[in-house]
Amino acid sequence: MNVREIPCREMKKILSDPWVDTSRKPWVSGDIAYVPVQKGYSYTLTLPERRRKGRGYQKIGSIIAFHGEQPGADVIDEVRNLHHPQGIIWYRGHHGEMRIPDIVLLYGEVSDTIHKESGLLYHLNPTKVMFSQGNREEKQRIANLVKPGEQICDMFAGIGYFTLPMAKAGGFIHALEINPDAVHYLEKNVRENALDSRIRITMGDCRKTITGTYDRIHMGYYEAAGFLDAALAHVKSGTVLHVHGIGDNTTEIQEHLKTFGLTATLAHRIIKKIGPGKVHTVTDVVIS
Repeated sequence: MNVREIPCREMKKILSDPWVDTSRKPWVSGDIAYVPVQKGYSYTLTLPERRRKGRGYQKIGSIIAFHGEQPGADVIDEVRNLHHPQGIIWYRGHHGEMRIPDIVLLYGEVSDTIHKESGLLYHLNPTKVMFSQGNREEKQRIANLVKPGEQICDMFAGIGYFTLPMAKAGGFIHALEINPDAVHYLEKNVRENALDSRIRITMGDCRKTITGTYDRIHMGYYEAAGFLDAALAHVKSGTVLHVHGIGDNTTEIQEHLKTFGLTATLAHRIIKKIGPGKVHTVTDVVIS
């Protein structure tokens, strides 16, 4: 684990800095705190990993979320005693274009919580809207690609998973979202992070609400390729599209490009494994 050595008296000053990995707890020895560092940032020391044995889980604010198979009572008790969360949930997936979570409450209660990530604050309720920490590196990658002043459309904005990092990087975002609950939290998150001047929100079906021409179009939805007919009507030479999917979606993307008489350079990459034989992918499409 990569860390920076920080005097304990200065901890409050640095906790919101973008380099701090808030998914890990600092280790304190004497007057020095060893603060975990996000990938891509400089560090002063590498500590050996101290991993808890057993299945993994996500910390979303004050909530613990399990994915995959339902955890047993012993695992739930172990995590409850370790973290003392407000609630523990089993996330079984999400449904439909609104990406509504399928959640089972395993312990406690779940209400609004605040999740900190890469110097940004996300208000959400995991029973109402989806949130995946597994996309953290992809969010950072996209933010690093954004140039100040870019006009960007986020067609599946959710609570601001990619909208906020892109705006923080200097882009001007038209954020489209169909789920009213997600829009509620998106509006709250835009205000919380003081990004009002960079983000314009439109609620509704992105195929009907997308307007204008963009430098970059983000399509963070597993079925994104099916929405390309809407997106490709709003590109120009040099526009970059980030088309998410399950597995290799490049053939389908090429078919849509051909329909519009467009040529493009494609770069395909895996984001994370999401199940047996299934991977979450993204294809970067640069219009010629």
